[in-house]
Amino acid sequence: MLKIRLVSLVAAAALAITSPATIAVAQAPSAARAQQAAAGPTLAASVAGIKRAEAAKASPSPAAEARLGAGKNVALMVVGGAALIIGAVIGGTAGVLIAVAGAAIGLYGLYNFVQ
Repeated sequence: MLKIRLVSLVAAAALAITSPATIAVAQAPSAARAQQAAAGPTLAASVAGIKRAEAAKASPSPAAEARLGAGKNVALMVVGGAALIIGAVIGGTAGVLIAVAGAAIGLYGLYNFVQ
């Protein structure tokens, strides 16, 4: 029983450390860095002569917009991982059923995320 709790706690800690939300926060640029001007040469500064007026940016294609819905898939993976851990903590037949259902939900989210 102590082994199951220890494994569950380690799994929960690993999931919390490696969750996509934690990684996104760690990789996000700080506000101070975002306000600074880019150092070094830029492509705009390398143009000599007459510059073409930039047209309004077109909206992304529907294929690109479909890929932006990763939030639902990430949520499915997180919920599946949580159900997997909860099933391990519960134990017994009910725990196995919850763990298997959580694994299926997490894998479904992973499959859609990779697509």
